[in-house]
Amino acid sequence: MRVAIDGAAWYETFERTPDRAQVVVLQAWQTEKLRKMKAANPKLKVLMYRNLSGMSRADKYGNTGTGVTVQDAQAHPDWFLRNTSGERFTFRDYDYVWAADIGLRSFQERWVANTLERLKGDPWDGVLMDDTNPTMFYSYYVDRVAKYPDDTAYQAATGSAVAYIGPRLRAAGHLVIPNFGSWRVNRDAITPWLKYVSGGMEEHFTKYGRSSREGHFTGNDWDNNLATLKQVQGMGKLYLGIAHSSQDDRGAARYGWATMLLGAEGNATFGLHDDYTYESWFPEYGYDLGAPRGPESEDADGVHRRVFARGLVLVNPTKERRRVRFGGRYRGSGIGPSTSTVMQPHTGLVLLSASERATAQRKRKVRRRALRVRVSCRQSARPCRRVITVALRGSGRRVVVGRRRVAVRRTARVRVRLSAKGHAALKRGRTLRVSVRARR
Repeated sequence: MRVAIDGAAWYETFERTPDRAQVVVLQAWQTEKLRKMKAANPKLKVLMYRNLSGMSRADKYGNTGTGVTVQDAQAHPDWFLRNTSGERFTFRDYDYVWAADIGLRSFQERWVANTLERLKGDPWDGVLMDDTNPTMFYSYYVDRVAKYPDDTAYQAATGSAVAYIGPRLRAAGHLVIPNFGSWRVNRDAITPWLKYVSGGMEEHFTKYGRSSREGHFTGNDWDNNLATLKQVQGMGKLYLGIAHSSQDDRGAARYGWATMLLGAEGNATFGLHDDYTYESWFPEYGYDLGAPRGPESEDADGVHRRVFARGLVLVNPTKERRRVRFGGRYRGSGIGPSTSTVMQPHTGLVLLSASERATAQRKRKVRRRALRVRVSCRQSARPCRRVITVALRGSGRRVVVGRRRVAVRRTARVRVRLSAKGHAALKRGRTLRVSVRARR
């Protein structure tokens, strides 16, 4: 999956996303990208980002990432949540988002009305309802919220909002996928809400943080990640898992993707992000494992495995190294043909049988020596002069593998030829970063 809701995502390319992704999350105003991706892949699920528990100010075009705006609330001062000093307050890390009293029916009604209006006329599949939280801990001080001074009180408000909003959007034919805050540790509170929605997202699936050196879940935290995935799959609903790390952290991607494959039953998807702008892609995402031969199982030493028709998935969610035997000859995830290996702590492997891997490698050819980049110009009197730069993503220092200077009127698709290094990076599954800037 790909989440592209940061401001910089407006300028990013999405050419390969329809072929790669199963789910994409966009802001409400990214309708041009929505239409193009749905035209390229009608089966792609594209969700509109809508924050549930906060209100921000809409810009002059009416755009905002929240379901209810600050302007909406001017006539309803009770929609602003207040602290124990009687003051309105904003979210801890987002000082432009005002905390809302999501337990009020009038607020819930406006959230539904605004969202249904924005969904009209474009091929959205539904909404990602962010900040559907069982606690205020992530946004503010729990004991300073006057109306909801503890988690139990706030959970009742959130549950009320989910129970009202979910069925109404689903009745209109839309998916409703809440982003549940720390789902793995709040399963008891969140489980009753699942019947009202189309699934859920765990934003910290197997890992948090932006570095490869931190945030890997092990023990009970990892167990609970897998348990929520299995729970949602058992209900026939959609599960979205996001792991956070640097964009080129292959180890984190393998750990999260392998964990997802342990419990997925055809209705789950995974993404690795260090921000919500760029797309990451790793070779394991493209392995053709075939159908699972049964559910996952746990070895005596804590390693989990699942056997597929043409492959094998292994996860070591412990804090110790483990010697694992494959039960056959496999290769993949950086391992040559072998029957066993040593897995480091909190790691995952996605493997293909040696013969299947060889076949896959012969079929996999990357002929692309140029990228097509969309360049826009808002001027009408004269062309815009632009510099298009293509660089290796996540290489530490900036390595440019393609550059072109152009002049365009309105909108054009421009070919940027890649160097041999850029072509080789694509063949290895590396991600390229495209930037378009004004030419001086």
